[in-house]
Amino acid sequence: MIELQAVQLRKQYTHRRLFSELSFEHRSGLLGVAGANGSGKSTLLRCLALLQGVDAGKIHWSRKNQELTRQDFRSSIGFVAPNIQFYDELTVQENLDFVQKISGFGQLSLPDNQVTPIDWLAKMQIKDLAEYRYHSLSTGQQQRVKLAIALSRNPSVLFLDEPGANLDAQGKELIKYLLADLKISGTLLFLASNDPKELDLCDRILYLDD
Repeated sequence: MIELQAVQLRKQYTHRRLFSELSFEHRSGLLGVAGANGSGKSTLLRCLALLQGVDAGKIHWSRKNQELTRQDFRSSIGFVAPNIQFYDELTVQENLDFVQKISGFGQLSLPDNQVTPIDWLAKMQIKDLAEYRYHSLSTGQQQRVKLAIALSRNPSVLFLDEPGANLDAQGKELIKYLLADLKISGTLLFLASNDPKELDLCDRILYLDD
């Protein structure tokens, strides 16, 4: 199982410090990140996912006490955020296939008990949208596509930035059961949100001051 140790993290922009001397560990379950708008929730998730650098401090990712290389870690994660978009003119299936190809998963033979990429479309209740072009979908449907594509990599670590954004009540309920299943499967989860119902699902919550 992959584990995180964050040590004395600091991140700031020109005239604004988001967080400093931030240290914590996350070894299992769902860690929530909460705070006012602009407090750095999304930035922290991007830093932890090694998609963005910190100004000071260290982020250690390890498996069985062995530190992971950046490449090994990046191949083990899924990331969902409002600013992530896919190709408008491609269908949902084509976008899914493209992500699998560039991630190096296209030619892999999955174990019999592992969920396949197309299965995730079904789990997110959008399998019937597989041949629809991405731009033709509603924002709620696009959010389900983002979740399905992130999960199609069968990640060991999943980062969710406002996962309930643009989802209706049914979609948010789907997220609830999905997170419960992922926790049982041992996926290490991070959730940035100010939605009380989403934060209630977390095993513990890290609050960022504005």
